[in-house]
Amino acid sequence: MHIPRDHFSTAYNRLKRSASGTVPSVLILTSLDVDSLCACRMLTRLLKTDYIPHKLHPVAGYQDLTKANKEFISNNDDLKFLILLGVGGLVDIAEFLELKAGVECWVLESRRPWNLQNIFAGPGGEGFAVVGRDGHVSDEGGVVCWDDGDIVDFLKPEQEAYRRLIEMQEEVGDIEDWNSEDEEDDEDEEFAENRRLNNGYGDGPEDTSSSTNSRKRRSSSEDEDEDDGEEEGYSDDDRRRRKRIHSGSSTPDSSPHAYSHLLHIHGPNATGTTGSSTTNANTTLTTAAGNTTSLTVPTTGPSPLTGPALRAQRKNFLQLRRKYNKLLTDYYSTGSTYGEPISSLVYSLASELGREDNDLLWLATIGWEAQQMYGRHMHSFSGDQTLNSLSARSLGVWGVLRDEVRRLNPPTITSGSGGITSNTSLFTRATTAEDYSLRLSPEFRFMLIRHWSLYDSMLHSPYLASKLHLWSEAGKKRLAKLLATMGMSLQQCNQKYVYMDMDLKKGLREKLEVYKARYGLDEIVREGVVRCWGWNGCLSAGDVAVIVGCLLEVGKSGKAKRGASGLSKSGKKGPGAASEEDLNAAAAKLEDEEVQESIANFQAAYDAIEDIESLKASLPLAMTLHRSILSAGTALIEKRQIKHLRAYRLAVVKEGPDVATFTNPSALTKLALWLAEAIREQELEKGVGKKKGLPLVVAALNEAPFQEVAGETSARVRIDSFEACVVEVKKDDLGGFLEGLSMKSIVG
Repeated sequence: MHIPRDHFSTAYNRLKRSASGTVPSVLILTSLDVDSLCACRMLTRLLKTDYIPHKLHPVAGYQDLTKANKEFISNNDDLKFLILLGVGGLVDIAEFLELKAGVECWVLESRRPWNLQNIFAGPGGEGFAVVGRDGHVSDEGGVVCWDDGDIVDFLKPEQEAYRRLIEMQEEVGDIEDWNSEDEEDDEDEEFAENRRLNNGYGDGPEDTSSSTNSRKRRSSSEDEDEDDGEEEGYSDDDRRRRKRIHSGSSTPDSSPHAYSHLLHIHGPNATGTTGSSTTNANTTLTTAAGNTTSLTVPTTGPSPLTGPALRAQRKNFLQLRRKYNKLLTDYYSTGSTYGEPISSLVYSLASELGREDNDLLWLATIGWEAQQMYGRHMHSFSGDQTLNSLSARSLGVWGVLRDEVRRLNPPTITSGSGGITSNTSLFTRATTAEDYSLRLSPEFRFMLIRHWSLYDSMLHSPYLASKLHLWSEAGKKRLAKLLATMGMSLQQCNQKYVYMDMDLKKGLREKLEVYKARYGLDEIVREGVVRCWGWNGCLSAGDVAVIVGCLLEVGKSGKAKRGASGLSKSGKKGPGAASEEDLNAAAAKLEDEEVQESIANFQAAYDAIEDIESLKASLPLAMTLHRSILSAGTALIEKRQIKHLRAYRLAVVKEGPDVATFTNPSALTKLALWLAEAIREQELEKGVGKKKGLPLVVAALNEAPFQEVAGETSARVRIDSFEACVVEVKKDDLGGFLEGLSMKSIVG
């Protein structure tokens, strides 16, 4: 089920009434990213204010989620509410977890696409959470997804297709007397149609060939040898699809979370149940385009129709079923996108409850900044955003947050220069020792400018790196020329920003506005939010997002431990070769250590996000991480280690002092975004940027092995991260994996 934004408070009030006041009946599972951490902080604060006992547990991936299911969910008789933050939207969570009857599971997720089973399965098939007469959600339990507007505004066709497929499955579930020859004909037609849909064929030679094959098969249905010979006209993929059509099954699971989104409706001979005891049922099927077709489907007993009439009826039914299935297939094939940050959804809840304040608003702003930092712009259904620009939906969320800052922090009219921040310079200090307010301030797209030198801040900016080509010596000279043109000496620019000449700082924005067009820096200045902690210091929401992200990626030590293990690169342990059991045991231990390390990093970030001293102490770690990104990106571009293949681009980080750092998926994602923007700007300058860009695959060598998935297949690929773009591949199998990826991209 799903619940619209204007009913968030209704759901929360139900939790207040139903949750136990003595034992933790609320369990929060959160993923390890900045937005989820902010949402978790906000939600736990609301629960603490209402004296609701709860338990919080971070999860690193799907395997960790499985462990949490066994430890906290399946045998927990006290559990009444399960809240998933940044977890579970992509899979059928009711099937993944062992939820007892009456347990309500909230899913707050910004990753897309939604698993339609989560959002549309529910009472009446409409997918809406049931609201009782007294205004509270009925005691139904089950999965409830919080809607940011995507479901209600943009998924009407998918909802209709999902509901119609369910109805069609129920109506034809008891039909068992289909004529075998006619059934074979229908399956051949369905297979040929699916083949055309999947491969993009039109009315041409391929269609003629397919229909010819079907006619040949019908004419020789009694001869198995000829029938088998006819299969040679299809590729291996066609045969596999044909088998799935005949068996009525979906694609086989390839990972713990399987991405088995598509609802496949079984063929006419599938068994099922129906709630009707009448002889015939009249079903009106409505297509996505709004066309209606009245279809009489027998539910019990022999079919009253025979011959051409029955065949035409079945053909019409199969065409509608294929149309709806294709609509859902296209929805899941759009790729991974993002919706509204879940921290913004929790702030909407607090606003409905009348409990919004600066602390919650600050966390929501950090969550929004983090989503932009990791390139997770809200999906624009008009396709208007690029890597360097925000969609209209993202700007809409920012507009709401900006208005809230103004509403909760009205400017104070004071005498002198200490009252109101200037519109032309960065806000860097509080006005009083008790100043904990939020302020809107112009923000430059530099990295940690308030805490670094101006030169280093510009040098390590992903935006400037792509625009000025800062990975090369020519690019660094271009940066020095820009500073000189603005009248800023390198001596001033190399000292900490807060110690720079005051006149230079005040005139920085004005000079950037004058010269930005010459260097293509049209988006160099934007609006941001700054918070002060009295005389202890000021940080922008973007600064905090960078620092907290660094803590999640490398921890307080600043060094990733993922490459450390008791095994050497050759797979040996000590003087002799290690056995397979030893390798698996060591790999399993390493996996557990990685999970524990990630959870420890989350706890450190959770404590630091509202502690100014911890944030300031972690600034050097964030600077070190972005030095590593600049160094690794520069090496890959300058050494021409980015391979331009036919189907995608490939970059592998396999040497250098920072290899272990990029074994963390989030750190590697930052490097990938840095490279993607650099490549995009290079191609725009060469005049090839208007063409459709190729995907970028970035890999980092993890010198520690991981345990192979148990089973007969001995799979060497692990897809465990909540991010669909993160895959772990065994080193020896990387070549074959990339070859298969290339073939998949070209052939489909």
